[in-house]
Amino acid sequence: MKSQERMRAAHAAYQKGDLSGALVQAEAVLKALPRDHVALQFAGVVAAQAGFPEKASDYLRQAIACGGDNEDNRINLAKVLAELGQWDEALKLCQSPDGKPSQDLQRLEADLLKAQGRPNEAVWAYERIVHEQPDNFDAWNNLGNARHESGDLDAAMDAFQRARQLKPQESIVFTNIARVLMSKDRYEDACLMLEKAALLAPLDPAPLIELGRTLTSMDHPEAGLRALGDAARLDPKNPRVFVSIGQAFTDLSNQPQAERAFKFALQADAKNPVGYLNLGILLEKANRVDELSALVAAARQHGVDGPEISYLEALMLSRAGKLDEALQLAKSISSTAINEATIAQLKGQLADKLGLIDEAFWAYEDMNRAMAQSPLGLSVDRSAYQRNMDGLRHQTTADWFAGWPKVDVSRDPPSPVFLVGFPRSGTTLLDTILMGHSDTHVLEEIPLIETVAQAVGDLTRVGELSANEVAAMRELYFQELAKASPVPAGKMVIDKNPLSMVRMPLIHRLSPMRKSYLRCGIHAMSCSVVTCRILSLPKPCRVFLILPMQHELMIAFSPIGRRAAKSCHSMFICSAMKPWLKTSKVKCGRCSTFWGSNGRVACWTTRKPLVNEAIFVRPAMPKLPKRSIRLPAAVGSVTGSI
Repeated sequence: MKSQERMRAAHAAYQKGDLSGALVQAEAVLKALPRDHVALQFAGVVAAQAGFPEKASDYLRQAIACGGDNEDNRINLAKVLAELGQWDEALKLCQSPDGKPSQDLQRLEADLLKAQGRPNEAVWAYERIVHEQPDNFDAWNNLGNARHESGDLDAAMDAFQRARQLKPQESIVFTNIARVLMSKDRYEDACLMLEKAALLAPLDPAPLIELGRTLTSMDHPEAGLRALGDAARLDPKNPRVFVSIGQAFTDLSNQPQAERAFKFALQADAKNPVGYLNLGILLEKANRVDELSALVAAARQHGVDGPEISYLEALMLSRAGKLDEALQLAKSISSTAINEATIAQLKGQLADKLGLIDEAFWAYEDMNRAMAQSPLGLSVDRSAYQRNMDGLRHQTTADWFAGWPKVDVSRDPPSPVFLVGFPRSGTTLLDTILMGHSDTHVLEEIPLIETVAQAVGDLTRVGELSANEVAAMRELYFQELAKASPVPAGKMVIDKNPLSMVRMPLIHRLSPMRKSYLRCGIHAMSCSVVTCRILSLPKPCRVFLILPMQHELMIAFSPIGRRAAKSCHSMFICSAMKPWLKTSKVKCGRCSTFWGSNGRVACWTTRKPLVNEAIFVRPAMPKLPKRSIRLPAAVGSVTGSI
């Protein structure tokens, strides 16, 4: 077959979409005509489109050297070199031999500078283009993007407004304006622009994805899911859509649906690092460490590497007790895919466990700073939250509780055990002890009560709830419990969520505490022996227990918690554990007294102190022996400063 015939066959194969056949025919031509710049150009273009950038760059270089030094070859070669990361050679191709580059070469140079991460130089290149071509929409739009990346937000907005004037029905410019508004912390205005972009391009999922992610970041996951659902219908194989859906379900505490979405993302793209990251975090929080290990192994098998997988490995090292290795790995992580606050929190937790107090403090400062700068953090009125807490604190009085109308609460299903408290007060220690019992079902910080609180609305109206409303709120609690963590038959539910201490009036309304005296701290579980090994406890380590009546067992450390406990006829136990305490055994049985000599605990049948010191704040319970308990000065100063 002659070269001319082979070239026609190559063109025919290319038009049919047969890139491999076209490349074979073109290479056959080049064996006969190795310096034919037309065949070299064709082979270079086909090789680039077929996914062979190295081969494409060789052919295009030869085409230019063999007399094909034209604008098309320069542009194609520059794009291939940019894909290969050979930026300097690509930029040199944008300079015309006669010193007067065409408009297309000027635009390519600006695009390459922007893609290389040189936004300031890209701004100058685009400004030169719009000066020469004031009606060039693409140049104005790209100038806005470059200015945005360089941090000049006002100038970026000016460029986008000019682009919008040129093409007022172009969706992309509204999306870009929304991104600038987000950088200006104007998230609500950004959502309006994204909605406009979605209306202008009803078949484009990109603005819907941006809108859904933005709404989720603003703590509106339900609205975000609606936009993301529309995006998924338009592009059902886009992993970014399903990762965003999973994040929205995570914010809604719907872990099963979140897990399903993350798995869909990995089915769509088995090399998606963000999908692995989010699914791995979900598995770690659910204590499914074996599944997390298998997930990381699967990522490695698919060739996925980078900071996202390193973060999951740091979590696994922490779980394995290799805290030093975990901390060093966490320090090396830098990725825009991982929330800055999330990385800082992990570093703070690891440093804290290693006793690196200053380092932990700095990490937590970074975490708080990142959270404050997030869309959710910017939307929070901190003074309003403080006013709300002050109002609740002043409302939580014995007179308020006494004025509640009596409501008969069903005992079927049985009320859960509530474990609440101030952070670092020992709630995790106690829930670890309770997990060891065969009859318990421990929930770790699943915000069930928070869901009920949101349904109630203003918590000051807790005392006004009717019997039907109380029953409905209890039913909501157990419905959410069934969705989040189904309870095996016969198991006692222990709802551990430290920050629920501010919801104690609501807890009392849904599960009224009786005035009868709790004979044994953990008697309700009918346990025989619970063993807890306590290693290297920091000094001081204070645990505040509320032992209310019947099944409700709480830990609390707050003014609201202490006042609610007194009013609800509950009892606090504050214990100061000494660093040398290595092992304690708690044996259940009838308690002879809650007060031992010198304020020591002597409440279990072992007759041995569980902890070194104990301070009791006793509610008004007439059947109890009258005894005056005074707080030691050291502990009193701590409780008074919180």
